Amino acid sequence: MGLALYKKKRSFDKTPEPSGKKAAAGDELRFVIQKHDASHLHYDFRLEMGGVLKSWAVPKGPSTDPDIKRLAMMVEDHPYDYRNFEGIIPEGNYGAGTVMIWDEGTYEPADIESKANKSPEKNLLQQLKSGKLKFILNGSKLKGEFALVKSHGRGENEWLLMKLKDKYASSNDITQKDKSARSKKTLAQIASTSKIFYKSNRAANSSSNKIKKAKPVKPTKKNSGQQLDEEIKRLLEKCRKSPLPSDIKPMLATLVDAPFADDQWLYEIKWDGYRAVSYLYNGIIEIRSRNNLSFNNKFKPIVDALKDWNINAVIDGEIIAADQKGHANFQQLQGFAKNGGEANLIYYVFDLIWYDGKKVTDLPLIDRKQILKNICPEDNTVIKYSDHIVGNGKAFFEEALKQGLEGVMAKKIDSEYITAFRSRNWLKIKNSKNLEAIICGFTKPRKSRRFFGAIILGRYEGDELIYIGHSGSGFDEKGLKDMYKKFQPLIADKCPFGVKPKTNMPVTWLKPKLVCEVKYSEWTEEKNLRHPIFVGLREDKTAADEKNEKIVHPPSKKKIKKTNGR
Repeated sequence: MGLALYKKKRSFDKTPEPSGKKAAAGDELRFVIQKHDASHLHYDFRLEMGGVLKSWAVPKGPSTDPDIKRLAMMVEDHPYDYRNFEGIIPEGNYGAGTVMIWDEGTYEPADIESKANKSPEKNLLQQLKSGKLKFILNGSKLKGEFALVKSHGRGENEWLLMKLKDKYASSNDITQKDKSARSKKTLAQIASTSKIFYKSNRAANSSSNKIKKAKPVKPTKKNSGQQLDEEIKRLLEKCRKSPLPSDIKPMLATLVDAPFADDQWLYEIKWDGYRAVSYLYNGIIEIRSRNNLSFNNKFKPIVDALKDWNINAVIDGEIIAADQKGHANFQQLQGFAKNGGEANLIYYVFDLIWYDGKKVTDLPLIDRKQILKNICPEDNTVIKYSDHIVGNGKAFFEEALKQGLEGVMAKKIDSEYITAFRSRNWLKIKNSKNLEAIICGFTKPRKSRRFFGAIILGRYEGDELIYIGHSGSGFDEKGLKDMYKKFQPLIADKCPFGVKPKTNMPVTWLKPKLVCEVKYSEWTEEKNLRHPIFVGLREDKTAADEKNEKIVHPPSKKKIKKTNGR
């Protein structure tokens, strides 16, 4: 294909990309995968071959699961030195956006016999011509055998990228590892801090190489709902200047055993979804789970809505899938995250961590929410402000239960935002018929059932893991298969409980890592769940978090202090 098309699409006095020349192959062939946030987020898969980088655009990114095949659109060849490009392609240029070196390393043909008879590069070029490439990647994220196969009967440039079965195969989503293999930064961090604009053979001080970083977006009526009023400006003047934060673990709430009412607390709906911290900077969006895994590929409609918001901020909230009544449907949300499809996604935002160069976490909660409400987009069907009431917590909780909601959040009005901390200034009051449990094993299936019969459930009391029952309900055939695959790397020789429970069927024990949500009718006298039904995996939570979870009594008015009380 050569570099003619590559050069035709670019003006090298306006873009920092290398103009490049063909390069002779070294001792080892190189590959690079660049995560590219252009008009649509995608991954560029590039293999050194014939002195250039043969390139494919992979919309959903690579997978390490042999059962998953990814569409890969072959694009123009890129120069060999493009493998070093990590930075920003300015607006107005082809492919404008931020580029990250997501993975890199060496690669070789997978066909050992052919390698013995031909040079690796000739072998690969012949495979490319035939429409089927098999190769071994030696990267920091991707390892082992992969294949690129031309999809005959479809578009001329359509290929399929797939993982082949070997010891590196895994059902885990490898794209959750979303930091650069080179700089260890996320896309948002590259967009906000990158001073590395690729310097090819052009003079470093030439006027064409002086690319200015985009200025922070100022809120306007068009992009943030309304002008910042004087009160909001006054609040922001109290805040310290701070660069865009990264890798935030959100503030967590403590479970309380009963509702309460107090005018020093505000009350919000407890949304049954995925906690999500969003980083918005100059049009670059990163959505992270509470464990700092990327949600960008799972919830692209949320990413698109956040891009339209057009502010610089770090926002805390919850992603839900809303049913016809507007209630959160966790199973539907989980299905969308895994397989896509139809779902009414809503991102309820309830706190502000950073805004327009200012750290706002030291402000009282009520002030942070005032700023957030002020900058939220108006009449947006995807991004919605999570409102609250003050004081009347008992009545609010009762109404939430009548509406079939999961529960209520109670938050101290003057509380600061403390990252990576489970605070007693934030309390969760839950519907007592739902809980999160740890999967500790599975039983052998009976009759025509496949994969497994029931999951064995546990919960921590202090540091001790206690058996609380088993559940075989809530699974369809696909769910049984998917869960069974997740169980395999966690199989253990020993029972994780101090006292081994009695079961009707033989048990395969698991390391207590997976957290699930179950609903049940009541607790038995033996402190087991009666009729527990599996609702879904809580992949956004870890068993370690559940270990630290404590249940406290509602706060007494006499004990309430006006300080944050860390």
